[in-house]
Amino acid sequence: MRAYLRYVLLTLFGIAAMNAKSETMKQPATDVLPGSVTLEFYNAEHFTTVQLVHDTVMGGSSAGSVRVVSDPVGLQFFGNLSLANNGGFASAEFKLAAALPARTYHSIKLNVAADGRQYQLRLKTPYIPQGVAYVADFSSAKDKQSYYFTAADFNGRYRGRLVTNLPVLDLADISQISVMLADKNSGAFSIVLYSINLSATQTI
Repeated sequence: MRAYLRYVLLTLFGIAAMNAKSETMKQPATDVLPGSVTLEFYNAEHFTTVQLVHDTVMGGSSAGSVRVVSDPVGLQFFGNLSLANNGGFASAEFKLAAALPARTYHSIKLNVAADGRQYQLRLKTPYIPQGVAYVADFSSAKDKQSYYFTAADFNGRYRGRLVTNLPVLDLADISQISVMLADKNSGAFSIVLYSINLSATQTI
């Protein structure tokens, strides 16, 4: 049986709103830079739900949860990665509340504070098969950092295997964003997700 945990972020966001240091924005937030869009992981106006999908769907025993943290406000994804029963992955997937403005986006900036482990940034669009994602790996630092990507940094994957012949990734088509841990190292993990910025400028 396919088992997964689904959390409706509206409950969590009620807590986050009390701690937020800036106004909650309607629709995807337009950044101060022309042509850029910023999505805040804790903001219900930007993401409607977060679905936690771990290796338990295949008999594994990894565990993960999310909670709002403050100062600064973010959404912490934390838990324990287990390699038992051929497991070894945990992920949090966010569904965009609204389509991105129709632009030609050239880069992504992910703002997180992590634990030094290697994570995956995973993107989905309506034009790829179910279960497939565009994936880019990044080695995190043990403090708040920004990580930069272009569409060329992503490749198609399905359950860890490369997938070819997918449509060329158009960042404007993104409908879901997820962060996954699958670094083959068991133990506790923690990553605080602040925001993700898509820029229509040529430089990052």
